[in-house]
Amino acid sequence: MAEVAGNRIKLIVVTPYKTFYDGMVDIITIPSTDGEIGIMYGHDPLVVALKPGICRINIDGKIKRFTSSEGYAEIGRHQALIVCNSAEWPEDISVARILKSYKDATKKMEDEKRQNKEEGVHITSDSTNMLGRAKARIHLIELEGSDAQKSRLESHGDDLA
Repeated sequence: MAEVAGNRIKLIVVTPYKTFYDGMVDIITIPSTDGEIGIMYGHDPLVVALKPGICRINIDGKIKRFTSSEGYAEIGRHQALIVCNSAEWPEDISVARILKSYKDATKKMEDEKRQNKEEGVHITSDSTNMLGRAKARIHLIELEGSDAQKSRLESHGDDLA
């Protein structure tokens, strides 16, 4: 049975590599494929597909943010389980990796657009998710990154245009 503490909901975030988060929260906001969804204790059961984006958790009036990749969330009245390929706190994000990922994803999408015109090849969800993950990381650094991360990101702004 799920752990219950007052009006809090248990949040578990897992990736293929680790349990990223396991604790009680007041509110969870997740990036579903249908838009952002807010979840609180007592939420009706629901399963949703996730797109790459920023998740917010509210604990005692304090908001913490992290990125999550594509995946799914299984919501119950007392517990929410997020299963995704990756999840990162802002301090764990490498700006160099963001820049490389963004360039790679943009190139892949441009190649697929070109192939679509020439051969009828469609843009894949893989390239869309790649770009979504990079954009989510960039946005999280803009919101909550360290001064050094923000400065490094700003100095490479032309690379992200």
